[in-house]
Amino acid sequence: MVDRTAENILARFSDLENNPHETIRPYTEFNVDGELYYFTPGGFLYRRDPATEEVGGFFCGYLPDEVWRYRTGQQAQGIGAPVKAKRRPWWRRIFGA
Repeated sequence: MVDRTAENILARFSDLENNPHETIRPYTEFNVDGELYYFTPGGFLYRRDPATEEVGGFFCGYLPDEVWRYRTGQQAQGIGAPVKAKRRPWWRRIFGA
């Protein structure tokens, strides 16, 4: 059975040109047409099983890696703002190594 709602969710989040400011947080549930959906790390979309409170449910599809990174703030090459420089480890900052 095709889940048209899930297809619409994936299409909307995949459209970086028309919806550039929408963000995603893993495991944050959102209600669409009376059904609860959520993304797991990596961009996998699930519809929650109403019979259980546990993580799991019905797999509905996934976002491409570059879209997932953009939507979660994990910038990919050439997408969005530049990535911040990494901080040196604490022991190097203290001891100057």
